Amino acid sequence: MKVQKIERDIYFIEGENRGKFPYCNCLLVDDVLIDAGAGTTVVGELERKAKKLVFSHNHPDHSSGSWIFNEKHKKVFSPEGFDTSLDSLALRFVGKELAEIWKFFIISTTGMKSFQSEKYGDGEILNKEPEIEAIKLPGHTMDMHVFLIDGRILYGADIDLTGFGPWYGNPESDPELFRKSIEDVKKIDFEIFISSHRNPVKRDEAERLIDRYIQVFEDRERKILEILDGSNGKTVEEIVEISPFYGKKPYAKEILDFFERNMIIKHLEILRRKGEIKETDGRFCRAKN
Repeated sequence: MKVQKIERDIYFIEGENRGKFPYCNCLLVDDVLIDAGAGTTVVGELERKAKKLVFSHNHPDHSSGSWIFNEKHKKVFSPEGFDTSLDSLALRFVGKELAEIWKFFIISTTGMKSFQSEKYGDGEILNKEPEIEAIKLPGHTMDMHVFLIDGRILYGADIDLTGFGPWYGNPESDPELFRKSIEDVKKIDFEIFISSHRNPVKRDEAERLIDRYIQVFEDRERKILEILDGSNGKTVEEIVEISPFYGKKPYAKEILDFFERNMIIKHLEILRRKGEIKETDGRFCRAKN
């Protein structure tokens, strides 16, 4: 288990697979663990040091180890308004058709189980010293929160600043709302940024990475327009087959196709509203000026 001391009583813990999906990095703030997707072995070790668990949103790479805290009768806090059973999460994130496939993949890779939790909301102080403030920043999911610790350290959850860019593949995800949330991060006064899926960075580097992260929205629109340029139109499925966002899909192709399809559909709607594309009988092409 790789541990990096951020400052007194605050530790960054790298998850399995270097914190990459289906795992995440975690933060131990005194006796409070933030996020529980580091892998069952890592979370099991951290549970012995933590009195309670708070997680940023219900995606399994952030909540998969929550049941370990349940079994030890320790408190788990999750965003208000959302159920935490596996069946509910599967329907929410992939729908009825892929629910069983999603559950099998998540259980077999992360060991996730259904769990119980108490709820928290936007602006709530989840710990007094060091202070942990929950800040709701939706778009990635509708329940995602980041955590400001002692007014200086920001745990950014899945505003993860990775090279892949922003992710919004669930039916509830909203790329325009997510972009606003990412831009709002720059308005928060912090000194250190902690990502769920990469190493901590200081403010200057975080701002550079945020700008690059936001640019991915435009890059993806450009890719779609290039695919449609000079063509007689393409269906959503034909664009998914080209896979402009994921490229290779080395695992769970049905699920990754579903996520990419959602992302493509959301961008097509944005481009249609901008007047840059048109749709005829399910085929999309660039609008002629």
